[in-house]
Amino acid sequence: MMERVKSWLLAVLVVLSLVQSFFLSYSMPKFDAVERSSSQYIKPNPSGPDEKVENLIYPEQMILHLGSNEHAVLYPNMTFFNIVMKRLEGRSYDGFQAKPVHVMDWKKIREEREGIELRYNTAIPVKLLKKVLPIQESSSFDSESVSRIWIYAADETNEARVFFFTADGDKIYESTGADLTVQDVRQHVEFGRTWNRYQLVNDTFYVPVDPYEMVNVTLAYTLYTPEQMQSSLFFDPTLTKIIQETDGSRIYTDGKRGLQIHSDQHWVTYSDATAPGEGRSDPTSDVSTAVSFMNQRGGWNGSYRLAKIVDNTRTPSDVNSILNKQNTLIFQQYWGSYPIVSTSSFQFGYLQVMLQQGMVTNFERSLVQLSSHGIDKELRSLAGGKTLIDALKGMNRVADIVELDPAYEPVLKKDKIELVPVWQITYRDDTTELLRLYAEQGSDTAAAGTGVPHAQE
Repeated sequence: MMERVKSWLLAVLVVLSLVQSFFLSYSMPKFDAVERSSSQYIKPNPSGPDEKVENLIYPEQMILHLGSNEHAVLYPNMTFFNIVMKRLEGRSYDGFQAKPVHVMDWKKIREEREGIELRYNTAIPVKLLKKVLPIQESSSFDSESVSRIWIYAADETNEARVFFFTADGDKIYESTGADLTVQDVRQHVEFGRTWNRYQLVNDTFYVPVDPYEMVNVTLAYTLYTPEQMQSSLFFDPTLTKIIQETDGSRIYTDGKRGLQIHSDQHWVTYSDATAPGEGRSDPTSDVSTAVSFMNQRGGWNGSYRLAKIVDNTRTPSDVNSILNKQNTLIFQQYWGSYPIVSTSSFQFGYLQVMLQQGMVTNFERSLVQLSSHGIDKELRSLAGGKTLIDALKGMNRVADIVELDPAYEPVLKKDKIELVPVWQITYRDDTTELLRLYAEQGSDTAAAGTGVPHAQE
């Protein structure tokens, strides 16, 4: 009897063993995730968000011509600016006809006609502008670059006329089939009737009739670390060498690429010595390449606008120079509606990318990430009207001024950055100067600055 029980138990154990083997062989294993502290690794990229090309292309100024020689100037991200741009982006533009720029009396149109003037103040290729405005195909117009768009109401024909100014200033292209009416133009212009009035000086730049209010803001900031930048720019950061420079900066290199970090300015310069590809370079594709490059290697530490496209090719007529074409792109950083202007004392407020044959060979950027909320805010009034005009005349270069804009001068402090309202003056030779002139003081308190840098010729 006992032997039979043992036999049954042995048989049961064998069956159980076979069942267990079956489940071990054919069932999916279940693993419990092991949590790791964020301090155990470095993120592959800094935390800046990605950006799209179309979000970086917009005018530097929107001038609303109210008729009777009255004008209003709006700046990016202002409510009325955004409303008008959104409406213009929803219309179509076609039927392009080229004309010499001087066939129109622009002074008369500016003073008497209600209209909208969009000033990009740099050469924007039409192919790039198509990412923002629904511009229809035109073999001649597609190869151009524009710096300004002017839309005005022609009362005598009851139509809205739309003109694109070429960057060289010689031609205009009229969109005879634009999907805009006189009523559309007047509705857009109406936004300017409750805004600050401006007067035109020397038929070139606009000055507010009254003091211009801005907010002086102080912000906390964080910094991208050298390790984060290494991780985003080198294939294997563990293979990089560190070189300490006599000026205090450090260079990280893997033999082909170099990353120089200037700790005192929180500024970084990256260069790639690898040979460029065989493809040709053009501004439109270069902008897309630059934006994609920044998205993958650090993201965007703020709000930016494409401010300049600089052709660095020395001899454009030479075949080799065409094949080795170089473009430098400068993206201007904004806080709210105003640009943050780099100065000689604090390099901040722009991002610069250089491309050759469609490949990024160099870029510069700040390591600073501004907080989205101000620690301290104070309302300031920049001087306007006669006070401002007299100050500009006293600087002895008023005849060379082509543009005047409100801007922010960044001041680096121990653990914060102060953005100080200033007037940014742009001269005919493309140099800039900053003017601190407040209505409550009535005198010039400072005049310094470098503005957005310009690529070396």
